[in-house]
Amino acid sequence: MASAGRRVAIAGTWLALAAGGSTAAWAQGEGPAPDPAKPLGGGERYSGPGIAGSPLWGDDLRAGGFDADGVTLMSWISLDDFPTGPSSASSCWGHVSPSGREYALIGLMTGTGVVDITDPANPAVLGVVDGPDSFWREMKVVGEYAYSVNESGAGIQVIDLTRADEGIATLARNKSQNGHATTHTLASNPDSGFIYLCGSNIANGGLVAVDCSDPTDPTIVGAWTGNYIHEAQVVTYTSGPYAGRELAYAFNGVRVRVIDVTIKSDMHMISDVVYPGARYCHQGWLSGDRKYLYVDDEFDEVKGRDFTTTHIFSVEDPATPAYVGMWQGPLPASDHNQYWHEGRLFQANYRSGLQVLDATDPVNLERVAYLDTHPETDNAGFAGAWSCFPFFPSGTVIVSDMQRGLFVARLGEPCEADFNGDGVVNTLDVGAFLNAWASGDGSADMNGDGVFNTLDVSAFLNVWAAGCA
Repeated sequence: MASAGRRVAIAGTWLALAAGGSTAAWAQGEGPAPDPAKPLGGGERYSGPGIAGSPLWGDDLRAGGFDADGVTLMSWISLDDFPTGPSSASSCWGHVSPSGREYALIGLMTGTGVVDITDPANPAVLGVVDGPDSFWREMKVVGEYAYSVNESGAGIQVIDLTRADEGIATLARNKSQNGHATTHTLASNPDSGFIYLCGSNIANGGLVAVDCSDPTDPTIVGAWTGNYIHEAQVVTYTSGPYAGRELAYAFNGVRVRVIDVTIKSDMHMISDVVYPGARYCHQGWLSGDRKYLYVDDEFDEVKGRDFTTTHIFSVEDPATPAYVGMWQGPLPASDHNQYWHEGRLFQANYRSGLQVLDATDPVNLERVAYLDTHPETDNAGFAGAWSCFPFFPSGTVIVSDMQRGLFVARLGEPCEADFNGDGVVNTLDVGAFLNAWASGDGSADMNGDGVFNTLDVSAFLNVWAAGCA
C-alpha cells in the first residue's frame, strides 16, 4: 500500500483534477469522446437456453446454428441462463484461483456475471454481482479481486473472489472517490498491482492510476490528463533499456500514445504514432516479445474499408513506434477487441465472432480458426462478439456476445480421451465413460456401430491411454 504521506501529497492534486472532469472536458486536447455516434446493438437478443454437457465440433456445431472452423464449442451460457435474465452482455475477463480453478467474468446489463468454467463443458453460474444497469461494463482481475466499472455509476465495484472455489462471489464495496463515478474501460497490470481507468468522468477522460495494494480499497494516486483515452494495455518491462519502467500503450480514437506511468505523480507521454486511414483507434495488444503492437480500428470497416483490418506497429523501441502495415481478413465485420497469446491473435470481431490469427510471422498474419457467435450476418456494424479472453492455463477461450451471452471454447477438435471435457485426462474420464456406456448414451459408442459392448470399452481405453496431443 502507498504510504499515508504519499496519499496526502496526491489527494490535493486529485481534488483539482476531479473538479474539471466532466464530459465536456473531452473536448480539451486531442481525442474524441467514447465511440462517437456508434449505434450499439443492432441485433435481436436471443431468448432461450444455451448449450452444456456435450462439446460440439464441425458438422454438429454447424447443425447447432454456429459456423466454425478449428474451434470446439465446449458450452454456451445464454443471457437467459443468468439469474437476472439481462437484456445484453458486454466485456469479459478471466480469473484463476490459487487452486487452479478457472472462472469467467462477463459484463451484463444488470451487473457482473461470474461462471465456473473449470469443467468447460459443464459450466456453473455462481451468480451476478449487481451493479447499475449499463450497456458498457468492463472488469479486470488483480490477485483474488475483480474490479468492475461501467458507464452509469458506482465508481469502482470491488468483487471478492477469495471464496470462488466455494461457489461464492460477493460485492466487497463500491468505491467512489475524487468525483469519480463512471468509466468506459479498464486496464490492469497485475505485475505492479495497479488498475487504470480509461475514459472516466474525471481527469479529462485520461489515464487514471489506481493502487490496489489494499485490494478492497482501490485508491486513485495519479493521472495522465492530456486527452481522452479509450483503452490501454499497461506492462512492466523487466529487461532492456526500459527495465523497471511501467508503460501504457493507450488508444484515444485518433492515435496510439505510449505513456510512462512508472511514477504516478509524473505520468508523461514518451511517443505517439498515427496510421493511414484512421477512423477510430480503439484497442490493441502487444506481442509476447513486446516488439509488435496490433491495433483494431472500430470504425474503418463502416467507413470505407471492405474487410476487417488489423493495424501493425513496430514498438521494439517504445520511444519510436512505427507503422509497418495492415492485415485484412476475408470478412467485412467490424473489429472490437483483440489479445495476443502464445503466437496467436484472438479477436472479438462483432458480427463475425471469434477470429484466431496465426502471428508466428508477426507482420504476415493468417486466419487459422474461428467461431461465429453471430450467425445472422458478417457485415460491418456493432452487434455480436464484444470481447474474448484466451489466457486460461487450460487452453479454454471465452467470448462475450452482446445478444447471446458467454461462449466457452477450445481450439482444435475435441479430444476423445478427455471424456468429461474438463481439459485433463485422468481416471475421472474412465468413470465418466463407463457411466455413459452403462446407460447406453450415444457418446459411449466409440466405434460407431450402434451397439454398446466391450468393443467400445476397449476402443475408449486405447484412446485414453494415448491421451491428448
